[in-house]
Amino acid sequence: MTKHIICIGGATVDYTLKSLHALELSTSNPVTSFTALGGVAHNVALNLASLTDQVQLQCVVGDDREGQQLLSHAQKKGIITDHSLILQNTMTSRYYAVLDHQGELHIALADMQIYDHIPLHEFTASWDQWDKNNIIFADTNLSTAMLHHLIQLCEKKQIQLCIDPVSIPKAKKLPHSLAGVFLIKPDRFEATALTGIPIHSVDDCIKAGNMLLERGVQNVIISLGKSGYVIINKTVQAYFPALHVEHVVNVSGAGDAFVAGVLFELKQGATLQQACITGSAAAALAVQSPHTVADTMSLANVSYQINRENHHATIF
Repeated sequence: MTKHIICIGGATVDYTLKSLHALELSTSNPVTSFTALGGVAHNVALNLASLTDQVQLQCVVGDDREGQQLLSHAQKKGIITDHSLILQNTMTSRYYAVLDHQGELHIALADMQIYDHIPLHEFTASWDQWDKNNIIFADTNLSTAMLHHLIQLCEKKQIQLCIDPVSIPKAKKLPHSLAGVFLIKPDRFEATALTGIPIHSVDDCIKAGNMLLERGVQNVIISLGKSGYVIINKTVQAYFPALHVEHVVNVSGAGDAFVAGVLFELKQGATLQQACITGSAAAALAVQSPHTVADTMSLANVSYQINRENHHATIF
């Protein structure tokens, strides 16, 4: 039976400012700006919709024009949004990103108060229908109580649950026991927040990853941005370089594209190493686009990225 991927969490309106020169504090900086529909779970679902079918998005939006746009746009891309909620008298969340002149994130600000008002029982009612034919992806925009419930449910039903911790503060929502988590993908700062281990090297990544394994996670991918990523599980501990990209335009959607590539391959039954190669290729496509979700995302273009550069791993 075909597996369905369900993405649960953030759906936002993204406002991105990119500096034309090196940023200077306490003065005006010339920028280019653009607005897009975003949010981690939303972006992962949108990337996935360009790679496969049977993708669902469960999110919350306000009863405003932006919320209507988010759900309508997702539906037009073939994404199922049946279990998303529209909260009355509430504003759809906003995310503001300031990029430096090289396209790297300088600072991000998030107005996510809507997630503090999600009715738990109403939002989670459909989860009882899940089975082993589902792959669940969640970000930590969900409340602490909802994340605990999600992890326990997936452990009980033996469902593959993949989590992106999203940010340092939101990573701290996760419980100590992560026994229901198949995969977690923090960046090095989020991994430090989860484990207390300052990460300055691959060895530090492996130490942090092993601590997360002790807490019950089956697989850990620690993102090092443009430097690559480290995979840690019981059988493999490996560093992989990122694909080389000559001209980085916008890094904002790289992590979401990476996750989408990984989820796509997990749906096909691929190994985690194979899945990460596809994820890295999807991320390479993403950073070459001015948009948070690249218009060029497709299986053909992902395959092209993989074929143009060989991957090598150092096993520890």
